[in-house]
Amino acid sequence: MTVYISADAKNLREELASLRNQGGYQEQQFYFDGLVTNGTFDSDLSGWTVSSGLSATVVSGEAVIENTSGGRNFYSSFSLTQGNKYHAEIVVSANSGSSNFRIGTGVGSEVNGARVDFSVAGTYQLDFTAGASGTFYLTLTVGGITGNGMTIDNISVFETDGTNVIHTMPKGWKPKDVFEDGLLQREGAAHDYEVVYDGFDYVVKPTVAPSATTQTCVIGVKA
Repeated sequence: MTVYISADAKNLREELASLRNQGGYQEQQFYFDGLVTNGTFDSDLSGWTVSSGLSATVVSGEAVIENTSGGRNFYSSFSLTQGNKYHAEIVVSANSGSSNFRIGTGVGSEVNGARVDFSVAGTYQLDFTAGASGTFYLTLTVGGITGNGMTIDNISVFETDGTNVIHTMPKGWKPKDVFEDGLLQREGAAHDYEVVYDGFDYVVKPTVAPSATTQTCVIGVKA
């Protein structure tokens, strides 16, 4: 005997609305704009500290730093998670002397080889693993001779999976929609991003790595 069972097609929008009404559905916005505060210097130096003996100003959206009397360090802080991998990048449009940028648990320190030396203009990158959880510092050190300096912009630090930039959702949340600079992105390996579940957390992997100026917003739902 053959038995046929029929049911009305489910309308996902109505189902979600019903869940909202029951209080069992939650949505929240999460922002993944990189870990560095004000790495683009659009109008000021907020989020950064200038050591004594240095001068720093913003000119046309770039930070111009000069060793005026033996000062060396220009730095900002952020929080990292032990064992996670990170990618840092900085654009240097002018430099004099032997300079560097480092990331470590103290001003001017470095962790796991997180240091890049440079003497000319260019885009400089480094990849490293955080050896502990807590506050880290990105320090730019100006060449030690009075009068040396640098002009910098677009400084960013993002979490990676060792190859690509990733956005890890907070525990218990799953990505629903992803927006970059206000534009809705398409999910899929051949499109704008992929969603990966590692057994603990959901991770958004952008197809094109975000820059210091990219604004990423992920709408999450309770998993």
